[in-house]
Amino acid sequence: MLARIMHPAETYRRRAERAERVFENARNPEAKRLARIAAQRWRELAELAQRQEAEGAPIPVHFGDASEAVHYAQKHKFALYWKGTHAFAKRQRELGERFVARPVFTRKGVTYVGLMPLDDQEKAGGKEP
Repeated sequence: MLARIMHPAETYRRRAERAERVFENARNPEAKRLARIAAQRWRELAELAQRQEAEGAPIPVHFGDASEAVHYAQKHKFALYWKGTHAFAKRQRELGERFVARPVFTRKGVTYVGLMPLDDQEKAGGKEP
């Protein structure tokens, strides 16, 4: 039998509902208290999982090589700018905190790549690199 893989937020939501049912059916005060705490924590985890999904995957701390950085940018819809280019400096000035620079290890040493979500790039009036 194949198991269906559920999204973490859905799993947490179901566990919270189960804990709420246990709370309603509990007979002694200690069981009610523990079930209420469990339901609250499962709800918090469900909300956290939904927020993380809405924000998207976290950007890696570094990239092993240039192709890894390019593939990541294409897969997650980021505009990519290499350090030392005019576009990198310009976007870094314009966007400040939203512009993410990460190290990339190349044959010639370490360089940096700037990543910016494509929807921010369109708002800034830029074109794709």
